[in-house]
Amino acid sequence: MVRYLVTGLLVVCAALNSGCAIHPEAMKSQEHLERARGDLDKMYGLQEHADAPIDLAHALARATRYNMSFRLRLMEQASAMGQLDLGNLELLPRMTMSAGYNYRNNDPFGYGFTRDGKISDNPTASSEREVRTGKAVFSWNILDFGLSYFLAKQLADEALVAQERQRKALQNLMLDVRQAFWRAYSAQELLPEFEVLMKDLGRYSARVKIILDERLLPPAQAIALRRALVEFEQQLAVRASELTQARFEFANLLNLPQNQPFTLAVSSPQGLPPVGGRRFSGSIESLDMLALEMRPELREEGYRVRQSELAKSRAKLQAFVPGISLDLSRQTNSNRYLVNDIWTQIGTEAAVNMVKLFSLPVIDRAADAQRSVNEARRMALAASVLAQIRIAVTRFDFLSREYEHWTEVLDDDTRLLKTLQSAASSGVETEFEVLKARARQFSSKINVGLTYANLEGAMARVHNSVGIDFLPAESDGMDLAGLSQRLVDAVYQWEQANFHPPDKASTQALSVRFANKVEPMARSEILKIVSVTMQDRNFILAENADYHLYIDVDLQRSTSGPVSALITGTLIGKEGQRIHEFKQRSALADPITPRQWAALGQGVAINASEALKKVPDLGPEKAWR
Repeated sequence: MVRYLVTGLLVVCAALNSGCAIHPEAMKSQEHLERARGDLDKMYGLQEHADAPIDLAHALARATRYNMSFRLRLMEQASAMGQLDLGNLELLPRMTMSAGYNYRNNDPFGYGFTRDGKISDNPTASSEREVRTGKAVFSWNILDFGLSYFLAKQLADEALVAQERQRKALQNLMLDVRQAFWRAYSAQELLPEFEVLMKDLGRYSARVKIILDERLLPPAQAIALRRALVEFEQQLAVRASELTQARFEFANLLNLPQNQPFTLAVSSPQGLPPVGGRRFSGSIESLDMLALEMRPELREEGYRVRQSELAKSRAKLQAFVPGISLDLSRQTNSNRYLVNDIWTQIGTEAAVNMVKLFSLPVIDRAADAQRSVNEARRMALAASVLAQIRIAVTRFDFLSREYEHWTEVLDDDTRLLKTLQSAASSGVETEFEVLKARARQFSSKINVGLTYANLEGAMARVHNSVGIDFLPAESDGMDLAGLSQRLVDAVYQWEQANFHPPDKASTQALSVRFANKVEPMARSEILKIVSVTMQDRNFILAENADYHLYIDVDLQRSTSGPVSALITGTLIGKEGQRIHEFKQRSALADPITPRQWAALGQGVAINASEALKKVPDLGPEKAWR
């Protein structure tokens, strides 16, 4: 009978298990669609719209408020604080309450026995079939309290580690936003011009194809023009591709909807001043000390060391402190056969793990080894931080000079383009030269824009390497306008204290002389542009000068075609020695206009200034910036 009963129970259990088995159930498309709509609303629905033009200050403030990655760091810190609250609750004694119910289908009768060992004839029972119990217990263990105390201390340090990681995330975010802003601004300003230039190149390429088909020019010349146009288009497309994704990256950093149009602006009453033309002028040693104090990574290592010491104390406590527990309870029982159905009970117990008493040397060795590892890691990180500061400052100074260089190159390309556009002659070759000059000028504009973006990023990299916090502590309750102004004030104050424009170089004198065969009009126009260009490079033209520039112009005219011009420039030093000689060839349209002479003179001035830059007592810091 029992066997059949057990078999039946097994069959019932198998049936229940089969009916309750869990199978994969995919979410429906409508559920995915509702989730997607909810995500979009959470991502963009609770933030201010970017209707007005965005300047850099507003971009920084908006990123700190709405950037999704930074918001994740904030939530991680909140989670760490929640774990600390749970750890603090573990310090409290345990207070438990329980209730029970017991029932049996017969009475618990039993036979007793007397002192002489005889069994009683009448069975008796001291408990009812149905019993209800209740108990309230207050318990406290000194070992558990000590272990929970050190665990709470470790969780408190973990919350501080999360805070340092939040600081690092904010510093990285400000770096990324600052560089992305200027890249996106360059894209905003240059991409429309790129489209126009590419259309003009396409139209000119179609004209060259017609010229090639109709044999209006020698085939080799037409093919060379067409090949050059294709190369220009490829080069410009490669350079412009660096700008096309900049706006999307910037929108992602500010958590702007990717399909929302926005405008960037650089001039604003609360905007940050440009960093171009500055050099680091602060104390590198003061930056070192500030970084060793403020860098989030080093602060995190300090908390890690403290956590290791707490772990050592916790291990020693667990090994040597006995587990002394104290229990105090108030109990009740519904059994009517009890004389006292409500009573209070007190108990205590002590327990010691004798094996762990011998683990002290092991604990000390492990703690010493961990302490050495922590110290070595902190020293390696500190050395890396000091190197990062110097790399960041050096990179900023280098990019500052590179930006100034590309700015001057753009000025030269712009002057050359204006000269070619105003030339009297016209034709396929002249139009090609103008297009080539436009392409070169546009490429220089891209170089200027991207180099300036890198320069702004280099300034932010200096901030990042030092670990400075520009976000005010009370930023949560501020609107975007107020937060923008506070950020601007903090950044501007620090940059003004550590970065200044370079000292003006002392002006040097240079005399210019011409060969006798140079025409008067050529002398006049070349002298004008040489004077202006050299003045930009801290040189003035004077008769009594230590350095002299001799200019000779040799013109070769033919019955047909352009005029070939060979210009020779010779630099003479203080002692009459020849410092440098350069030659440049150009093709001019006859009759030669003043603008063409000016373009030639500008090339002479650039060559002369580059040569003077290499003279020891007129090096880059003195002769040219």
